[in-house]
Amino acid sequence: MIKTLKQITDIKAVLWVNTFCYYFRRLWLVGKWMPESIYSRYGLKKALAVVANIVRQLIDFCGKPLYLLAFVGLPLLATLDIQTMSKAFPAMVHILFFLNCGIGSVAESQIFTVTRDKVACIKYLHMDARTYLKAFLAYKYVPFFLYYLPWLFVSARLLGATLLQGFFLWLLLLSFRMIGEASQLLIFDRTGKVISRSMAYNWAVIGIGLTGAYLPAAFGWTGGLAAVLLHPVSVVVYVALGIVSLWYITVGYRGYEEKFHRSIDQNFLLSTLLKSSTGASAGFRAVEIKETDAKGSESAKEKFRKLTGYRYMNALFFARHRRQLVKPVYYRLLATAGLFSGAVAFWIVNREAAVRLSTNLTSLLPFFVYIMYFMTVADKAARAMFFNCDKDMLHYAYYRQPQTVLRNFQIRLFRVSLYDLVIAGAICLAALGFCLLCGTSLFSMDLMLFCVTILLLSILFTAHHLCLYYIFQPYSESLQIKNPFYSFINVLMYVLCFLCLQIETGGFVFTMSALGFTTLYIVVALVLVYHRAPKSFRVK
Repeated sequence: MIKTLKQITDIKAVLWVNTFCYYFRRLWLVGKWMPESIYSRYGLKKALAVVANIVRQLIDFCGKPLYLLAFVGLPLLATLDIQTMSKAFPAMVHILFFLNCGIGSVAESQIFTVTRDKVACIKYLHMDARTYLKAFLAYKYVPFFLYYLPWLFVSARLLGATLLQGFFLWLLLLSFRMIGEASQLLIFDRTGKVISRSMAYNWAVIGIGLTGAYLPAAFGWTGGLAAVLLHPVSVVVYVALGIVSLWYITVGYRGYEEKFHRSIDQNFLLSTLLKSSTGASAGFRAVEIKETDAKGSESAKEKFRKLTGYRYMNALFFARHRRQLVKPVYYRLLATAGLFSGAVAFWIVNREAAVRLSTNLTSLLPFFVYIMYFMTVADKAARAMFFNCDKDMLHYAYYRQPQTVLRNFQIRLFRVSLYDLVIAGAICLAALGFCLLCGTSLFSMDLMLFCVTILLLSILFTAHHLCLYYIFQPYSESLQIKNPFYSFINVLMYVLCFLCLQIETGGFVFTMSALGFTTLYIVVALVLVYHRAPKSFRVK
C-alpha cells in the first residue's frame, strides 16, 4: 500500500506540474521565460513536484480554519451575542454535524469519486482495486483529519470548551465520514448504483443539511444535540461504528475485483473535472439549442436583411438564443420587482428608517456588488457562443483572423451589455421609485452615485466574462475547462464580491473606490483582449 500511495502522490504532482508549465508558457509576457525544454528536465520537474505537494498540504492545512470561520464562525457571530456566547461551542457542534456528518458524509464519497489518476491506475495500469483504494483513502483522509485536529482544539478552547470535547468532536467527524463511505459502498454492492451521483438525492441532502445546520442555530436550539453527540456513551457507539465501517471498506468488502471497475464511469471523470473548475457541464446543457429555437431564428431572418457580414451572423445567433439569454433577463427583472416590493413593505412597516435609507442608498452598494455578480447573463452568453458557434467556426482559418476575432468581440460585447444594462436599469428605476415613495429628492448626489455605480457594475461583469473568454478561450472541444488561470480569476472575482458583503457600510469612499476599480478593470480587460485575443482565441 505504501508503494501505491507514493505512486498516487507522484502521479498527482506530475499532472499538476505539467499543467502548470503548459499554461504558464501561454501567459502573455512572462510565458516566454519558461523554455519548452522544461518538460524534459526531470530533476527540475521532480523538485517542482515536491514543491507542489508541499504547497498542496499547506493549502489544505490553512483551508481548515478558513472553512471553520466561514461556515461556523461567521454564522455564530451573526446569531449570538455576549450573553449567549456560552452556547457557541454546542452551536458549532450542531452546525458541523449537519454540514460534515450530514452533507459531507452522505452526499460525497471519495471511494466513488472519478479522477484521472484513478482511471489510469485501475483501468489502464490494472492495479489491484482494493490496494489502490486503501492508498487513495489514506492520501485523502489522513491529512484531511490530521489538519482538522489542531484547529478543532483551538476552536474548542476559544469557545470555552475543553480539549477533550474538541477531541470528541474530531472523532465524530472522522467516524461519520467512514460510516458514510461504508454505507454508499454497501448500497453500490446491493443495487449497483452510486447514490451520490444522483442530482435529486444530492440536492435533497444539501437542502436538509443546510436547513438543519443554520435554522435551529438562528433560534438557539442547538444545545440538546451537542450534549447527546459529545456524551461518552455516544462517542463509544459512533467510534465503534466508524471502526466497523473502516474494516468493511478495507477488508470486509469482497466485490472490488468483480464489481468496482463498473463504478469508474469516465463520464463522471468529465463532471469531476468541470466541477473542480466551475461546473461547466451543467452550464453547457443549459445553452443547448432546441428545435423551437432554430425555428425562431428562421422567422427572424427578415428583420436582419439589411445587415451584412458578422453583424448579420451575430444577429442570427442572438435571435436563436433568445430562450437562453432573454428569459434569464426576465427572471432577473422579476427578482428586481420582488426586491422593490420588499422595499415598499419596509416603507410601510418603518417609514422613518425607510426615509433614512433612501437618503443614503450608497450604504447598500457593498451588498449590490455581490448581487450584480449574479445578475449578469454574460457567463451564460460566453458558454452559448462557444458551444453553439465558436467551437465549430474556430476550425476555419478566416474565423481566426485578428480582425474577425476583434470584430465579433465588439458586436457581442455591445449586445450582451445591453442585456445586463436592462437589468441594471431596472434596479435603478426601483431605487428611484423607492426614493419617490419616501419623498426623497430624485436629484441627490447619493442617488446619482448609486445609479452610476450599478450601471457601471453591470458593464464590469459583462466585460469580465467576455474578456476572460476571449483572452483565455478556456473550453476544449470535449467541453472541459482547460485553463486554470481562467478558473482562478473567476474565483478571485467572486471572492472580491463576497468580501464586499463584509463591509458594514458603504458610503462615499466605498462608492468612489468601486467606481475607480470598475473603470480600471474594464479598461485593462479591453486592452488585454485587443492584445491577446487574436493569438489565444483558439479551440483547445
